[in-house]
Amino acid sequence: MEIRTRGRKPKKMPAMTAEEKAAYDKLFEGEIMPHASSVYRFALQLVGDRDTARDLTQETLFRAYRFLYQYKPSTNAKAWLLRILRNTFINHYRKATKQPYSLESHNENSLYDAEDVYAYYNYQDPTEGLFGDEVTNALMQLPEDFRTIVILADVEGLSYKEISQILRVPIGTIRSRLHRARKILRELLADYAASQGYYEPPQD
Repeated sequence: MEIRTRGRKPKKMPAMTAEEKAAYDKLFEGEIMPHASSVYRFALQLVGDRDTARDLTQETLFRAYRFLYQYKPSTNAKAWLLRILRNTFINHYRKATKQPYSLESHNENSLYDAEDVYAYYNYQDPTEGLFGDEVTNALMQLPEDFRTIVILADVEGLSYKEISQILRVPIGTIRSRLHRARKILRELLADYAASQGYYEPPQD
């Protein structure tokens, strides 16, 4: 469902009938919530703290629900969500002192229950078992900008164009950083790859 508005998009959610509200909720559950784990993983890369990443994820999901009428159904929901996450991080967390962001101001106006959002992605750590210790350690040795691009490209499967839009970095820079990051990872993981039976001929 797409709610159309005239002129500039309003800052508040448009009024909805019960039928429109049901369709709105269905769209959120079907296209947005399946990417909650991706939001958490990216949030964790941004803030480096699990509790803060959970708060940032929850705030991102609230904003996604509130502004869902701006989302075009059946497009790239993950990229749309990660752009919201990036903007939320810039607006609130980069200026903060790592204190959890309060959601109390949203509870009265939000149509989505905070406990439902929290329960969806907090029943287990979405990063648990994602990488082995060797790969995780290698990733953490990358510069932050490189690590973020590797996560978005090789874990979340986003295109250069999508990453460029999320990070507001030119595509050429994305390509260059990803190439260098992968090269560093190959060097860091060379011994581990050999122990697992993988072999890549040396490149000239």
